[in-house]
Amino acid sequence: MTHPTALRSTLVRAAATTALLAPLGLAAAQPAQAVTGVQLEKDVVRLINAERKKAGCSALRIEPKLTRAASLHSYDMRLKNYFSHTSEDGRSPWTRIKAQGYNYGSAENIAAGQRTAASVVSAWMKSTGHRKNILNCKNKAVGVGVSRGSGKYWIYWTQDFGTR
Repeated sequence: MTHPTALRSTLVRAAATTALLAPLGLAAAQPAQAVTGVQLEKDVVRLINAERKKAGCSALRIEPKLTRAASLHSYDMRLKNYFSHTSEDGRSPWTRIKAQGYNYGSAENIAAGQRTAASVVSAWMKSTGHRKNILNCKNKAVGVGVSRGSGKYWIYWTQDFGTR
C-alpha cells in the first residue's frame, strides 16, 4: 500500500511538472474537437482583424446580433445538410440579419469543411469575393458562427458583416 504522504508527494510533482511543461508546449495538446465553437469564432475575428490591419483597415468589433445571425445560419446549413447563402426557406443573409435586429448588414462569407479558424480564414483570403468582404474598410462590425457535428461537411462557418 502506498503511504498517503508518498502519494501526495507524487501528485504534487506531477502537477508541478505539468505546470512547467504546458507553457512550453511539451504537455499533451488538446484534441482539435476540444476547442469550443466560441473559441473558433473568436480566433476567426482575431485572424481577420490581423489581415485588415495589414490592409490599413480598422479592426472589426464583434456585434452580438450579427453573431446570432451567423450562428443560426451555420447551424441551419449543418442541420439541413445544405451549403448556400440562401436558407432552405428562401431567406437571404439580409433577411436573417434584420431578423436579429441589425439593420446595417453589408456582406456574408460562408465556408464548410475547414477544421480550424486558420484554415477557414486562409480559404476566404484566397477567394476574391470573400477577401473583398474581409478587407472592406467600410465594414465596422462582424459576427461569426460555427456549427459542428454532422452534415456533409461536418463543420459550417458563417461570417456576417455590418457597416455600424
